[in-house]
Amino acid sequence: MPTTTNAALRTAGIVADVLRVAVLAAAVFTVLSDQVEGAIRLGLVFVILLAPRLAGLPRPFDLAVCVLLPLATAASLFHWYRQITWLDWVLHCVCTGALAATTYLLLLRTPLLPPQRHQSRAAVVFLTAVVGLALGVVWEFYEWFAEIVAGVRIGVGYSDTIADLAMDTLGSLLAGLVLMVWLANGRASFPRQ
Repeated sequence: MPTTTNAALRTAGIVADVLRVAVLAAAVFTVLSDQVEGAIRLGLVFVILLAPRLAGLPRPFDLAVCVLLPLATAASLFHWYRQITWLDWVLHCVCTGALAATTYLLLLRTPLLPPQRHQSRAAVVFLTAVVGLALGVVWEFYEWFAEIVAGVRIGVGYSDTIADLAMDTLGSLLAGLVLMVWLANGRASFPRQ
């Protein structure tokens, strides 16, 4: 059984690396196609995707981010949100959840959070939810800035912002529960560097 688990983890790492390379290639292609906004978005996503890899986070969390962020970026670049109205809510839920879990695991390596062994299970869920909500608020600030200040047509409004933040919170709570189970099942957190 451990051999199967190790093979699955190696495969997850390989797939995540392939997705990182695909995002980088897409960023280069968009630069060559004079699609500056798309190139900037893809370049930023590529940088974000490097963080879990460079930090050595668990491969399932790394893979989740590497699948979901490019998917959300593609949905934005190809205007899938306008064609499939519920997709915005689903991607806010799962993307923010994946980012919240990943960010929580990264924060465990810093003095900003107490070591995981000193946190209750409820604290893991709560802190992951707070991290996700904070990430969601930052995203909503970006959307406001892009639409109001930069003049990019996004189609945001009060109802959209509240729905997005609700889905961010839900996804982060679910991610916190996943992390709680992950850590409770003997998956050690990371030593501080």
